[in-house]
Amino acid sequence: MTSKYAYRQRLQYLLFMLRHKQAGNATTLGSRLHCCARTVKNCLAKLRKDGFVINYDKGLKRYILEEDEN
Repeated sequence: MTSKYAYRQRLQYLLFMLRHKQAGNATTLGSRLHCCARTVKNCLAKLRKDGFVINYDKGLKRYILEEDEN
């Protein structure tokens, strides 16, 4: 079981990678975050629930964070 602190760190690092266009697919992200692809998908779902717009680009084969240009 992961502590709340470790889970929060994982979410922050995932968001960092998305913002800096360093995210790949769930398997790649899992290896970078030291977890499985299912955990990555759960983290992405949590970020989406928190209001972040995250999509998967099949052409680029990576997750993309859609940010407002305002």
